[in-house]
Amino acid sequence: MAATSLMSALAARLLQPAHSCSLRPRPFHLAAVRNEAVVISGRKLAQEIKQEVRQEVEEWVVSGNKRPHLSVILVGENPASHSYVLNKTRAAADHIDERRICNAVSPDKDVDGFHVINVGRMCLDQYSMLPATPWGVWEIIKRTGIPTLGKNVVVAGRSKNVGMPIAMLLHTDGAHERPGGDATVTISHRYTPKEQLKKHTILADIVISAAGVRQKAGYITPVPGGVGPMTVAMLMKNTIIAAKKVLRLEERDVKSKELGVATN
Repeated sequence: MAATSLMSALAARLLQPAHSCSLRPRPFHLAAVRNEAVVISGRKLAQEIKQEVRQEVEEWVVSGNKRPHLSVILVGENPASHSYVLNKTRAAADHIDERRICNAVSPDKDVDGFHVINVGRMCLDQYSMLPATPWGVWEIIKRTGIPTLGKNVVVAGRSKNVGMPIAMLLHTDGAHERPGGDATVTISHRYTPKEQLKKHTILADIVISAAGVRQKAGYITPVPGGVGPMTVAMLMKNTIIAAKKVLRLEERDVKSKELGVATN
C-alpha cells in the first residue's frame, strides 16, 4: 500500500495498544439494580444517532464541502476485528508495529479515539475523539436517562480501548470541558477475586459487564442489538466530527499564509 493510501486508511482503524490493537465488540450489559429488567434497544438508539449524523452530513455537503469518507486498515487476523470493520481481507503482517501505526495518524483524523494524544485528552477531561464502544455505552446511559451522579458503578474489564475509557467517562467531573458522569467507579479484571467482585456488584447501582445479569438487572442491552450498533453509530459520528475539524485546521492554515503574505 502506498504511503498516502496508508495514511488515508489510518483515518479509521487506527488504534490498539501493542498486542491488543483491536476493538473487540463484546456483549456488554448495562444494569441498574431493580426488580424487573428493562431492555434497552441499542439498535433503536443507534438509528436515532445515525439519523442525526446523516442530517449533519447532508447540511455539510449542501454548504459546499466534500462528503466525508472512512477508510480502513486492519492489523492482524483477529476475527472480532474483521467483523467490526466488515473487512474480510488480511491487511497486515506480524512485523508491523501496531502502536507505531496507531500513533502515525493525525489525532484530528483518529475516529477511533485511540491516538495517544486523544487518550491523554480524554483522561484530562478535555474535548477529544472518544473511542466508539465506550462512547456508545455512555450515550446509552445518557439517552436512557439512567442517573450516574453519585452512583456506584462497576466496570468489568480494564482494557485501554474499552474498560478504561468507560470508567473515565463515568467517573469524571460533569462540569469539566468534557463532562463526565460524576460516578464512583470500581474497575475489576481477571485478577479480581470472585468474592470481592461479588461484593462490589451487590453494592453497584450500575454494572457494565460481559456477563449476563438479566435476573438482577434494572436495565439491560440485548445481545445482539445492544452496544454493537451503538459502536458503529458513534464511529460514524466521529467521522463527521473529524471532517469538520480537518477543514477548520486547513482554513486556519490558509488564513495564516495569507496573513503572512500581506505582512511581507
